[in-house]
Amino acid sequence: MGTPPADGDYLTDLEYTGHFYPFLAPARLAYAAAINGHRAPSLERFTWCELGCGKGITALLLAALHPGGEFIACDLNPHHIEYGESLRRAAGVENLRFHAKSIGQMLDDDLPPCDFIVMHGLYSWVPAPVRDEIHAFLRRFLKPGGLVLASYNALPGWAPLQPLRQMMRTLAAAQSGDSAQKVRGAFDRLKRLAEGGAGYFRDVPAAAAHLDEMAQRDVRYLAHEYLTPCNTPFHFAEVAQAMAGAGLAYAGSATPRHNYLELMAPPEFDGLLAAAGSRVELETLRDFLVNTRFRRDIYIAAPAADGAAPDLSGLAFCLTGVPGRLPLKAGDESPVLFDIEPEAQAVAAIHALLERGPASALQIHHAAGKATAEESSVLIQKLVVAGHLDPCPPAAPAVGWPRVNAILVETALRERLPNIPLACPGMGNAVYTETLHAAAVEAALAHADPATAAEQVLARLRNLGHAVQRASASGASEAVDQGEIADYVTDLWHVLRNVPSDGAQLMRLYGFMS
Repeated sequence: MGTPPADGDYLTDLEYTGHFYPFLAPARLAYAAAINGHRAPSLERFTWCELGCGKGITALLLAALHPGGEFIACDLNPHHIEYGESLRRAAGVENLRFHAKSIGQMLDDDLPPCDFIVMHGLYSWVPAPVRDEIHAFLRRFLKPGGLVLASYNALPGWAPLQPLRQMMRTLAAAQSGDSAQKVRGAFDRLKRLAEGGAGYFRDVPAAAAHLDEMAQRDVRYLAHEYLTPCNTPFHFAEVAQAMAGAGLAYAGSATPRHNYLELMAPPEFDGLLAAAGSRVELETLRDFLVNTRFRRDIYIAAPAADGAAPDLSGLAFCLTGVPGRLPLKAGDESPVLFDIEPEAQAVAAIHALLERGPASALQIHHAAGKATAEESSVLIQKLVVAGHLDPCPPAAPAVGWPRVNAILVETALRERLPNIPLACPGMGNAVYTETLHAAAVEAALAHADPATAAEQVLARLRNLGHAVQRASASGASEAVDQGEIADYVTDLWHVLRNVPSDGAQLMRLYGFMS
């Protein structure tokens, strides 16, 4: 019985999930700043620092993909750092340093000035004194022109959910066991309240819907989200004011579509947004119009770039998928401004260029046949919003990424993880795939005949005692037999090596195949 185990204000008896977050990549941050009129840091030589890195998966993959970058990552939980450091050593990534320290302790370190400082899932989950340490860290270590990403729970979206979080903590405190057992017990009791017609869930439909979302989450996420003593949602203006105190100006959103007035809210509110007298007013209005619950904000150590034109020079772009499967028609929720169907000919030319690999904004301009760089810039931005293009580093990919992927595949098989992020040298980022698929791809590319590839995958599974499961027609789990696995690997080997297919095209686009 009692409160959830924590080290001060931090849950320590249950490790956090080991996720990769693509929006923390330097090119993504640089692009968001550029389209908001700022000159972004160089993507060839830079220092990147993550505060609250969890198990370090994001830092590890990005370091492997950016050999010209220096990477620093810290977390208060020593088990997280031990996990990340063991992967770093095994993968031989030399441009990454992990620190098992608090932010206050990091303030006393002799760290280099940073071009990028990122903190995902940290700002709302620490008490005010630690946020003061964060602001001090930014003032001390962020270079002039450097970028900061701060994600946080936002208002007004979180306002009706705060009672749910408090009840979760109250019910968890009455449970016995570790944090995982506490959060399961508390959630089950909340679910019974909702199903029984409790007035809060009846009167606040958003809370009932949120409970359904929680049911799909990893128990480790739920524990760290709901059982930690601190979880403070903020209005945009509060964070902007705190960052201004650290010498930073708002530079845009890490979610591309949120940087455009026409895409911020339903079109009937465009006039209201256009009349906003400041960026703080604009963002606050947007949050109320769409009931924002979470924000991924980017700040810059430079004055606000009010009215400055986007400058995409120095940035490169890559395809996100096979051109034939990237739709030209904008979704029903997108305004005509962002419908790229009328640009079909120019889009096809850009696709053809990028099928050979990443290209600069200038190269895309020439391929698109636009009259001005401004017209090309607008089209590139439309293609990023539409999910056709991603910003990526202009430098050649690192040579050590296959070792990182091999280590991650082995770790995922050993830990029974269903999905895994893989470093994609053609993107300067990583994408998730099913773990068995990743192991099969690795074997198919490494072995000259399909039988050997299939046996290699089966041997790994046997050595790790890994029984592949799938959902049966009734929804229950059932084992997949070795013959089916061998057939799957064999078929994939033929697809990747011999058959022109979307899968093989994707492998080439992402840099896995020549």
